[in-house]
Amino acid sequence: MSSTLPSNVPNFEAGKPPRKERPPIGGIVVTVILAVALIAIIGVAITRLSSGSLGSPSAATAPTRAAAAAQTASPAQATAAAGSPADADTAQAIQQVIQQVDQAQTQAIANNDPSGMSATATSEFYQEQVATNQDLMDNGVTDIQLLNIEWGPITVNDDTASATNYETWTTTFSDGTTEQSRDRNVYTLVRDGGTWKVQSDEHPDQSLTPGPSGAP
Repeated sequence: MSSTLPSNVPNFEAGKPPRKERPPIGGIVVTVILAVALIAIIGVAITRLSSGSLGSPSAATAPTRAAAAAQTASPAQATAAAGSPADADTAQAIQQVIQQVDQAQTQAIANNDPSGMSATATSEFYQEQVATNQDLMDNGVTDIQLLNIEWGPITVNDDTASATNYETWTTTFSDGTTEQSRDRNVYTLVRDGGTWKVQSDEHPDQSLTPGPSGAP
């Protein structure tokens, strides 16, 4: 029997068949678990993409365009959106009231007498018109004339109505100069005892305080 000495250990080991290293069992288990989890995630993502639910807000949290528009709309515009188109007779009656308001304002400037404006306006709007006329005269306005009206939509919601038009005015000043302007007006009217009266006149396109129905 030969003994294995330190001097011949390499020769002894070279004669043995090589030993196969077994991979650790724990590493294989972790790899399998990760692979299964990855497959599951990919399957869920594909399912959600096919149903169109991935990345889309729920109906409860996503506001509709109509709701977003209602949040920024003015009271007059909200009334118009909620109402229905006026019939021919109602539309004609509303147009006549607005024309009377404009004519009364013209006469109030010319005669320095605002009392004629009260017949076709609510008490609140009448006070606004009186203050507007006073501002105009304080700034040298001596005459205003309505040249043209272009009518837009007119809607009615029970006893409230909204009318949009484009009015062209000429303003004359004490120094003889004149200015002409065309402005969009959104009128809100209320029915009082069967008669329509103007409650407000908004100028959505103006950043400054308007003059006679839109004249600066």
